[in-house]
Amino acid sequence: MKKMLLFLGVFVMMSSMLFSQTYVAPGDGTLHAAIEAAVDGEVLQLVPGAEYSESGWGEFGTITGKSITIEVEGDGSEKAIVKMQTEREEDETIVFFYLGEQGSLTLRGLEFDGALDGIPTPNYLITFDMGEFPVPTLVKKVRIENCFIHNLMEDVIAAGNADMMYNMVVDSVFVDNTIITNTATTLYFKYAGINYIALTNSTIYNINSYGLRIAGPVESGLPDNTPTVLIDHTTWFKIGVGDDQRETIQGEKGPLLNPWTVSNSIFVNQINKTRTFINIKDTPNDGNATIASICFWDIGQVNFREHTVSDTIRMYPGFADTTNGDFTLPAGSPLFTFGTDGYPIGDPRWYIGVYGIDEEDSPVIKSFSLKQNYPNPFNPTTTISFNLEKSGLTTLSIYDLMGKEIAVLVEEDLKVGNYQYDFDATDLSSGIYFYRLTSSGQTLTKKMMFIE
Repeated sequence: MKKMLLFLGVFVMMSSMLFSQTYVAPGDGTLHAAIEAAVDGEVLQLVPGAEYSESGWGEFGTITGKSITIEVEGDGSEKAIVKMQTEREEDETIVFFYLGEQGSLTLRGLEFDGALDGIPTPNYLITFDMGEFPVPTLVKKVRIENCFIHNLMEDVIAAGNADMMYNMVVDSVFVDNTIITNTATTLYFKYAGINYIALTNSTIYNINSYGLRIAGPVESGLPDNTPTVLIDHTTWFKIGVGDDQRETIQGEKGPLLNPWTVSNSIFVNQINKTRTFINIKDTPNDGNATIASICFWDIGQVNFREHTVSDTIRMYPGFADTTNGDFTLPAGSPLFTFGTDGYPIGDPRWYIGVYGIDEEDSPVIKSFSLKQNYPNPFNPTTTISFNLEKSGLTTLSIYDLMGKEIAVLVEEDLKVGNYQYDFDATDLSSGIYFYRLTSSGQTLTKKMMFIE
């Protein structure tokens, strides 16, 4: 009995440590201090509507050897505002975040504003750090959900330093339910290798250079780290407005021939009409990509090469007010049924709830919920069920008592609905584990017990 009570006491203590949430007070320098003090697995929670600035450092933080989440408290309907206010000195590089060896960063429900006195000041939202000298470096994951990113001098996620060649690998990047404007390229991977990219349910407009640029192994020197790419339910407008007028999407696939998919998306107004707006190349016959259910207008060159292409339409989508960043589709648009699933294309924020259009099954799915696994306790398998009230990038992961991620059951774009997945703990030791569901800027966690 005493051993059981001792075990329960340790369990309660460890449970409180897992996914420890740290409240960060608004103000100047508070977020920088919190990032520097954060431990692996920590969640930094910011106040909705409050402002977090940095005026003394050239970055909010460098994240190496740990996984950090920075999110707004609550359901993400009101964002916390993160502003870089450090004045540039000569050729100084100013960024929001550096990521280094074994670093991982999740940003959720935040607005990132790079304007200082109305002028974009930071170079990047995120770039990568190899230490004092270039050495092989692995960054685990970058996840941006339900964010608004604007006023950067250069790229949102940047791997354009030539020293990264042969050295820098990023395992995965996920951008979901996010608006990006008044920056250069959204994802710029010229010299770093990367294994997986998902850009979903997002709007990208008024971009100075490329919309997205993923280079192949000739420039990265890493033929084993060329990505699988998913670009789905996105809206692109006015790409290449600066001096460096480039393609909306440019990519080189490399020898792994991992699939690229561009689907359910709208492309309007690429400034440089001499460039191919979706330019995926450097494969045998320039094939092996899938382009499906897209609308394009005023974009210049169309050359789908030998890719698999279906259901493309050239028409102006009739956006509501592009000057003010409103890309709502008009009533009766043929794009409302043009998707691969028979539903609308483009960023869902511009049609969900408009003209009576709602998410699939929304009259039935009324909440975001995570059910208790069954059976519990279990040996060796159990079933985890959850409900999604919104479509979006969804992750279901398993953690041990120390907060170490030991399995990922789901990491993909899911639609509204009910889901269940099986978890097999055959190779694990008896004990308490946690499972965590994240989707559309929301997170739920529950515990379960495995008994051998």
